[in-house]
Amino acid sequence: MITFEDVTFTYPEADFPVFIDLNIELPEGMVSFMGQNGSGKSTVLLLAGGRVLPDRGTVTVIDKPTVELADEEEKNRYASFIYQNMEFESEEPVQALMEYVLENGHSTSKDQSIIATLKREFELEEVADKQTQNLSKGELQRAIMAFSLLYGSPIIMMDEPIFALEFPQKERTMGFVAEFAKQNGLSIYFAIHEFEISRRFSDWVLLFSKDHTMQLGTTAEVLTRQNIEDAYEIPYGMLYQQERLHRRHLLEVSKRIGR
Repeated sequence: MITFEDVTFTYPEADFPVFIDLNIELPEGMVSFMGQNGSGKSTVLLLAGGRVLPDRGTVTVIDKPTVELADEEEKNRYASFIYQNMEFESEEPVQALMEYVLENGHSTSKDQSIIATLKREFELEEVADKQTQNLSKGELQRAIMAFSLLYGSPIIMMDEPIFALEFPQKERTMGFVAEFAKQNGLSIYFAIHEFEISRRFSDWVLLFSKDHTMQLGTTAEVLTRQNIEDAYEIPYGMLYQQERLHRRHLLEVSKRIGR
């Protein structure tokens, strides 16, 4: 689905590359990206979706090198992107935005009934007449995921898409996303910190270590106690506390920028 061939990438003004001669093939399906902050998860997502380009080497999405994707519209035809802590404002309410995305996106079906399904599954029925800037962080995250499914890209990149949700909502949301992806032949690549969510809804896991090395395999193969402790560099029992601290940090960041 997505291949990295001898990829080297450095952020502007950074002293060292994030990756040097990275070779990896990302499979189809539900693929979770897990690892410590700063281990390279977001960078791989950005490279895989063509939002940044390698300094050297080639990233190919389906059948096209990302360097040949002409503009944002063409990038979205291959892979749409949900950025971490994503924000946007609109004059239109959520309902109108959903109708617009369905009509103008790349979904092969324009059946309006899918909008009602997504509003129900993402718990958006009571906020359908609100503008996005008037939604809570959790409501906005669910609305953005609904937009991404309506748009119809064969691949969706999601960077921390559910951090603001309570755990039952996370399970419900990602469970529906996984089922929707299966039924519609989509591949979802998502960075996440919750091991339970990854175990339940991922076909594959890409586990990042702090030195930017990574392990790719089935969820059962990769998410062993030893692999997790090696990647996160702390005892297994402390990881749940780390997840809570990470979620608190992201929520504090979102408050500082006005949400």
